[in-house]
Amino acid sequence: MSFIVCRSCKNYVEVDEKQPLSFDKCEKCGHTLEFAENESELKMILNDVTIPKLSYNKICFSCKSVNPRETGACLHCGSTDLHMQYDLNSFPEFAKFNNNQANDSNNTQTIIIQASPQFTPKNSLLFRLFSLLIGLVDFFFFSLLGVQLILGSSELPSDVMAFATQNMYPLMGVICLSLILAGIMSVMIIPRMSYRDSMEISSSVGLVVGLVTLLASKDLLTVIISVVLCSLLSGIGGLIGEYIIHKLTRRHS
Repeated sequence: MSFIVCRSCKNYVEVDEKQPLSFDKCEKCGHTLEFAENESELKMILNDVTIPKLSYNKICFSCKSVNPRETGACLHCGSTDLHMQYDLNSFPEFAKFNNNQANDSNNTQTIIIQASPQFTPKNSLLFRLFSLLIGLVDFFFFSLLGVQLILGSSELPSDVMAFATQNMYPLMGVICLSLILAGIMSVMIIPRMSYRDSMEISSSVGLVVGLVTLLASKDLLTVIISVVLCSLLSGIGGLIGEYIIHKLTRRHS
């Protein structure tokens, strides 16, 4: 909810996107109108507080580390819950109005303001679908490659069930390894994020693979166990992939 505010006479109106305001002066006092993005900024303007616009750092709310303002995720823990940092001495009026004060690593007075919501891949349907597609393609690719290694130079027999029974343990190993590799690849195409988000996204690959069990078995317990195990394996792969991403980005940061 946004507002158009007059700092002089304290009048304000809620912004209606369908009927935008066509003036920039208050009709009552002639003072220049200001834009408040939310109710917090509205209160600041009504209290005649100058809102700081420029920040020089972002503070991670999870690990409290200082990050460059250009980053979208914490360079230390991967969290996207970042807060803006402002110089308290530059905005004395704002400092008096806001009670949430903090000290940075240099013990200079700072104030932390929650930033606008950052982009998070897990909240983007496009990224989730693309990650799922990449993971499934990689799973079937690595699975077929593993089956080919088991077959060697021979061809796939006509009795597939007999082949699966005779090579149960090698096939299980191929499926497990393929799920882990698919989980790794599914997060490699996504920007750096937290380990929790990474596991949540990569687990969807195993979820879909586990549901394929319905084609071979109608036993509900078997399907549930398959879904849980497959999701866990692809989730582990996602954690491994995210660990690699964190190491690479930290090395180049």
